[in-house]
Amino acid sequence: MENEPTIGRIIQEHIVPSVFPAFPDHDEFDVFAALQPAREFEGNFYDFFFIGEDRFCFCIGDVDGKGVTAALFMTVTKTIIRSRAGDDFSTASILTHVNAEISEVHQPSRLVALFMGILNIKTGRLLYTNAGHKPPYLKRAAGIIERLNHSSGPKIGTAKGMVYKEGQTTLSKSDLLLLCSDGLTLARDNDNKRFSAKRLEALIASREFLSVKDIVHSAISSIKEFIADTDQLEDITLLAVQFLRNPEETSGPKLELTIPNSLSENARVKEHFDAFSEHYGIPDKTRLKMHVVLDELLTNIISYAYLDDKKHDIGIKVELSADRLKMSLVDDGIPFNPLGIETPDTNLALEDRQIGGLGIHLVRKMMDRVSYRRRIDKNVITVVEFLKDVKPALYLT
Repeated sequence: MENEPTIGRIIQEHIVPSVFPAFPDHDEFDVFAALQPAREFEGNFYDFFFIGEDRFCFCIGDVDGKGVTAALFMTVTKTIIRSRAGDDFSTASILTHVNAEISEVHQPSRLVALFMGILNIKTGRLLYTNAGHKPPYLKRAAGIIERLNHSSGPKIGTAKGMVYKEGQTTLSKSDLLLLCSDGLTLARDNDNKRFSAKRLEALIASREFLSVKDIVHSAISSIKEFIADTDQLEDITLLAVQFLRNPEETSGPKLELTIPNSLSENARVKEHFDAFSEHYGIPDKTRLKMHVVLDELLTNIISYAYLDDKKHDIGIKVELSADRLKMSLVDDGIPFNPLGIETPDTNLALEDRQIGGLGIHLVRKMMDRVSYRRRIDKNVITVVEFLKDVKPALYLT
């Protein structure tokens, strides 16, 4: 019992993402979060991850109660969310499923207040569901403060069979969303006065913040100054998301192919890509560079991703927008991150170099961005080439 608060805190610290910048290969948005723990463990948590290529999912929650039981319940809730969200693009559908699962095992004292959003990082469209949580603040680029007050349903675990609803809005460039727990606005100073939602809104409106990190740190500094030497009775959790690009009103041209895992398919893929490039005016320099990248990545997948001799499908998607060319390759091979391979020392003599790694090193040098992630049971590697010297009109026909 004496160790229970410490154990709960350790679980909490390990369950929330803590590496920032979280997605350095994305300039469409930014995210930052912080959890300021209270003296006694509370059940606060946050999480964020991608669903597919273009949908960024984030959530903030608070499990009722304290101690190890609350911490374990927090872990279960997060696990169910991630499991369901792997192939579901609706926040209402995800939380309806989470509620059904939690209702089977929950205790009356273990309800979960939860807010979830899914942001399309291309269009700026935001879907969200609020299950009994504090509504977030949305600061528009023009300085206007909004609250996402759409009521979606009660806390998770309150009503078995509950079907949650979802609201939606669209973010424009530089719009900033701030999610926070009750611990912030309920904090009290030496005179027993609350920090209050009004005080927080005034802070958000007071100035232009340089980044999501800036607004989160500013809020934490303000709350610490306010409570001074008074004990912090509840966890203070903040999560900020900012949309950084002009929304794409219409999706650009796409090329999608599915090929078997055969090296003979490489030539066919290049033919399709050449036709796509010619039709949309992709410069020869970019086209030839993508030939090298395609050949290297496909050869790597076909040669090393599979442990059997069966036929496997490899998905290829090329997307063209006003300022970039993006290509993604998806395979169902063994989990393998090629970006984790140590960069070869090209200064060594050939006989002294380790085998492997040179091809992916070449890809990373040639492309503006290269990223990898494991999505459920598939490997996804994505490369991006910025089209700096090409008129956008060429790509939006």
